[in-house]
Amino acid sequence: MTENKITFEQLCDPAFRRSELIKEKSGAVWIAFLELNGLLSKTQLAQQYFNRTHGWLSQKLHGCTLHRRKQSFTDPEYHQLADAFRDIAKRLNAHADEIDAAAPDKGNENNDPTTFNQNIVP
Repeated sequence: MTENKITFEQLCDPAFRRSELIKEKSGAVWIAFLELNGLLSKTQLAQQYFNRTHGWLSQKLHGCTLHRRKQSFTDPEYHQLADAFRDIAKRLNAHADEIDAAAPDKGNENNDPTTFNQNIVP
């Protein structure tokens, strides 16, 4: 029975706490948003992938009680969120590939992106 008890050293170890949290879906979602804080707009994620508001997403994420019921993601919503992350990752990879494939800047010594289309004829 003592083998299942968490030691103080384990509790102080961020890697251990993280590994314990991601064992369940709610913990994995919490860690994802914690680690991606500032990189993802929760408002845009809720609107584009769930057609919902930021408040809806926050209530689910934080487990708020609404109408005497704790808010949490359903299994289909967990799957939809995972698919949304995969779609964002795919889009980020595509943009990274475009940047890598693009030619170096020419004739734009000050690297001002607003001057790039001066030589383009409509």
